[in-house]
Amino acid sequence: MYAKVATDTALDRTFDYLIPAEMAEMAKPGSRVKVTFNGRIVLGYILSLTDRTDFDGEVKPIIQIIGNRPWLSKSILDLAGWMSAYYLAPIEMCLQAVLPAPVRSAGSNGFVIRNFICLPSCEAAVGLDHTKKLTQRKKRVIDLLAESGSMALSEFASYAHTTPAFLKKMSQEGLVDIFEKRIRRDPLAGKTYLPVTPPLLNEAQSAAVDIICRAVDTVSDRNAPSPKPILLFGVTASGKTEVYLNAIEHTLHSGMSAIVLIPEISLTPQTVRRFASRFGPVTAVLHSRLSDGERHDEWHRIFSGEAKVVVGPRSAVFAPIESPGLIIVDEEHEPTYKQDETPHYNARDVAVMRGRFDHCAVVLGSATPSLESWHNAASGKYVMAEMPVRASSEMSRPRTMLVDMRKETTGNNGVPPVFSEPLIEAIRERLSLGEQTMLFLNRRGYSPRVQCPKCGHVETCEQCSVGMTYHLDGNFLKCHVCGSEKTVPVKCPSCGNTYLKFAGIGTQRIETIARKLFPSARIERMDADTTSRKSSHEDILTRFMTGDTDILIGTQMIAKGLDFPNVTLAGIINADASLYIPDLRASERTFQLIAQMSGRTGRGIIPGDVYIQTMTPEHPAIKCASNEDYRSFAEQELRSRKELDFPPISRCTLFTFSGEDRDCVESFSNKFSVLVRNTLGPHAALRGPTPAPIEKVKSMWRFQLTIFYHNPSMIIPAMKRIMTTVRTQKKVRVSVNVDAASAF
Repeated sequence: MYAKVATDTALDRTFDYLIPAEMAEMAKPGSRVKVTFNGRIVLGYILSLTDRTDFDGEVKPIIQIIGNRPWLSKSILDLAGWMSAYYLAPIEMCLQAVLPAPVRSAGSNGFVIRNFICLPSCEAAVGLDHTKKLTQRKKRVIDLLAESGSMALSEFASYAHTTPAFLKKMSQEGLVDIFEKRIRRDPLAGKTYLPVTPPLLNEAQSAAVDIICRAVDTVSDRNAPSPKPILLFGVTASGKTEVYLNAIEHTLHSGMSAIVLIPEISLTPQTVRRFASRFGPVTAVLHSRLSDGERHDEWHRIFSGEAKVVVGPRSAVFAPIESPGLIIVDEEHEPTYKQDETPHYNARDVAVMRGRFDHCAVVLGSATPSLESWHNAASGKYVMAEMPVRASSEMSRPRTMLVDMRKETTGNNGVPPVFSEPLIEAIRERLSLGEQTMLFLNRRGYSPRVQCPKCGHVETCEQCSVGMTYHLDGNFLKCHVCGSEKTVPVKCPSCGNTYLKFAGIGTQRIETIARKLFPSARIERMDADTTSRKSSHEDILTRFMTGDTDILIGTQMIAKGLDFPNVTLAGIINADASLYIPDLRASERTFQLIAQMSGRTGRGIIPGDVYIQTMTPEHPAIKCASNEDYRSFAEQELRSRKELDFPPISRCTLFTFSGEDRDCVESFSNKFSVLVRNTLGPHAALRGPTPAPIEKVKSMWRFQLTIFYHNPSMIIPAMKRIMTTVRTQKKVRVSVNVDAASAF
């Protein structure tokens, strides 16, 4: 027998290896193996078995099969194969995506083994000479151990004010036992989650739970077709999480497991708290902020079947749960579900496909669904479950005020202030009442650019074609594309002017101004700069939840999914920031951010207010978001997309060409586009190639080609053939992004 093995080297092909007789029973599709490749030992996966090989030479044998069962189930293998074909990515890179790096590198022996100490058992103590006089030091150790019970050796040595060497000597004398124990690195260690009594569901919630549970019930019937994905369309604060919890409870009672995807790591602490309080120790968490050891041990706890409910961002969609019954994608519209590296998969779409391969129910939840999901529900591909009202009758919709910042410029030399007078007064009122405020601006740093007012020179990154952002903490400039930093110049390098202007606003500047306007307020900021530490997300949100923070300022990580009953005011500082970026989804993203941020307020018994500061209050995205009118916005936006034949009416794939020589990159992109146009003909519409919106990144020049089409089953295989037949110049790199989240 032979095994077709995909190695960890990204060659997008399999290689035949002989299965030794002694490994025949263990060798199965999905098994992790060690093989020789190009004279070195590498790791790989068995994709399939065969009794013949087309290789003419000597077929090398598999060296080792790791683990006593396949690491990848058949459905996960099928999913990785689909990802490779659909996203035009090497199969090896898709396999690496489904298995966390700490698991791949550590194998099955990555658990921590530590020494523990305890008193000997009764049987072991038989024959000990208890008449032998013990020293005071030894007697004290035995007394403390009898009091404390089993403890880690190093911890007990510190507790007893002695040394591990002394304790090991006592073990040799038979006075204590020292033994090895496997320790699970638990990301939830030290956290207490008390059981909670589930609240009563309202009529809309009960109806949604019934729809999901009926889909889960069909999972056990393998002869029935896979249940259709369910779009749970519920307004903010309609109680979608409680619907998820009830549906998962039904899934567990049916003997199956569940996955819950969330869009942001910042949501993990609050989400895990709610799920762990309901489901206790069968809850597992997977995300990139865990240590390698924690990720390894959590994955194996899921793999062993010990954990039944998995919570995490994007990559948790690949969790190796036993008997999948339900996959939930919360805030399914979020662009963070799209992977920005090869393979460029969208976790929402992968979840739908995993539901098909695993024959399980899939729920996509959102108050502001992506137009793709809305379109699928309207066409009958998805089932719609609606929750049009807030979960409690005591919670009213927030009152929304559109602040026209064009009128706020009076007496300010035509420059709009950062805070409008109505918003300032609203914040002061909340502070006097002991209520909390959230302020949103989707740009970190102090100032987006440093500019000379005399000649117009802007400080830009030497490696990227973007302006550098000024950061007040540390007084430096930083490129938010490549991460490079430099000091602030004392004078303009172009004209020598010693006065440089800090133009634009970021969250740091909002914080600085807010501290001056509200000196007695307790203010915190939550963005990528303040959440670099492992537990920083949880620490900031815990202080806000317990009332130790009055005003929370943040980027999009505070605009979704968070639930704080004492927040009665949300301020959106610059609602236009995302409207005019070169992206076909600019209006959709703007609507979603405003609507989601508005939903953070008034989630308790006190009504909430939302202040939206904008220069274009008449824009449909802003008007509809202020009224929480998703249907009207979706109808208008879909009409516009249909006229332009943009997604979701069509599909789009984005090719990006990059290299150090701009002329070489441009020339190759032109030749490539001619080949694509000749191959796809009238079945696709091409735009470009053109310079990318950020033309230079990390010293690499970039051009883009966007392809719009209607029949992916025909176009994608053709693009695969183009990618494999074209010999890319060594000086030019080609990246392909199917269903690109940002098409321009």
